[in-house]
Amino acid sequence: MNFNGQEITKVAVIGLGMTGRSCASYLIKQGLLPLLVDTRENLDRSLLPEPFAQCELALGDLDNIDFAEYQLLVVSPGISIRQPAFEKAKAQGCIVAGDIELFANAVSVPVLAITGSNGKTTVTSLLEAMAKENGVNAIAAGNIGVPVLDVVDDKSIELFILELSSFQLETTDNLCLKAATVLNISDDHMDRYDGLDDYAQAKQRIYRNCQMPIVNRQDARTHMLDGRGQSFGLDAPANDNEFGLKNGSLMRGDTPLMSVNDMAMVGVHNQLNAQAAIALGLQVGFSLDAMIATLKSFTGLEHRCQKVASNDGILWLNDSKATNVGATLAALEGLKSHDGNLVLIAGGDAKGGDLSPLLKPFNEQVSDIIVMGKDAHLFKSLSDNVREVNNMQEAVSLAASLANRGDIVLLSPACASIDMFSNYMERGQQFMTAVGGLHEH
Repeated sequence: MNFNGQEITKVAVIGLGMTGRSCASYLIKQGLLPLLVDTRENLDRSLLPEPFAQCELALGDLDNIDFAEYQLLVVSPGISIRQPAFEKAKAQGCIVAGDIELFANAVSVPVLAITGSNGKTTVTSLLEAMAKENGVNAIAAGNIGVPVLDVVDDKSIELFILELSSFQLETTDNLCLKAATVLNISDDHMDRYDGLDDYAQAKQRIYRNCQMPIVNRQDARTHMLDGRGQSFGLDAPANDNEFGLKNGSLMRGDTPLMSVNDMAMVGVHNQLNAQAAIALGLQVGFSLDAMIATLKSFTGLEHRCQKVASNDGILWLNDSKATNVGATLAALEGLKSHDGNLVLIAGGDAKGGDLSPLLKPFNEQVSDIIVMGKDAHLFKSLSDNVREVNNMQEAVSLAASLANRGDIVLLSPACASIDMFSNYMERGQQFMTAVGGLHEH
């Protein structure tokens, strides 16, 4: 297999989760038999796909595996490449890459890419809907939907729209993009990075080989050092390379595009997401009229300020995908104009993040805070109105006793879910189920 101009014959795949299995399957189709590596010593080989049976399997500590004979290590995004095993392998001349770099070597149609601490799934999904409205056969992939290598050879696809995590970008060097954006940067994954600037640098790798960077005017950590590209923001745009807000309208330069009241999504954060999507779409020839039509009907995503059916006059919102502080801040900002009380359900695994930015909105905007999970205790220094519970059912029952008709109960955890749930979707589903159960007799 030719990879970045080099003929590869010896390759190892590190990590056999969904992405790793996708990489292994792709490499086998290229005629290679990769070494399959996983740190789980008790991994049951019989559960692996049948084609993997021909491959050698190594389980356990990476430091005990000699990668000297391998030209390429394909590392899953959940595994840090800063481990000594990878430093040693690179010193021996081995290339360390990820699934997106393999994709970059194989893709032959235009690619858009989106990253950021918050909003990237919304913008990626919105762009996919805009593509459909434009009659373009596009697919959202990467950190959303299907792994990219499962669909890279599909000749019917005219455009790839990739949501990329910082972990994926760490192992990506040669992805050529028509346009890309870093939507925002806030504390996330601080258990893996040496501070916010280190995390931002990983995100900014998306701009390598990018024809049109699109940055957030209000967030300097999203900016190109050379100032190149277009921008979006909360202020009025100065020229046609800027998108923004003025007099209640989405704007490009001096041109109003649509009233924000006509958008199906609510909240200032979604007005920024809409601007970013329009800027990206224009770079691949999407019709402005078609994109505006999409914004009038696109209601957003599950587990993202999703309304939960209820007949008690309380607005229950499932924002379980708010797995970091920035996402919860965005949700609270979007609800700032609400007149009634706001009860917040939060907590989980804070991943080493700084919760202090929540102090101001907690004390100005939130009437009661219900917390659970591994880092629940960290919230107690932020407000006098924090109550701890053991599980989601208790949280919803307590919230129901605190909220009245006209109030909002918001599940927006500001934390990852992995301490108590298999993922944020299960957390959100438990919330919705518990809300539904309140009204069963």
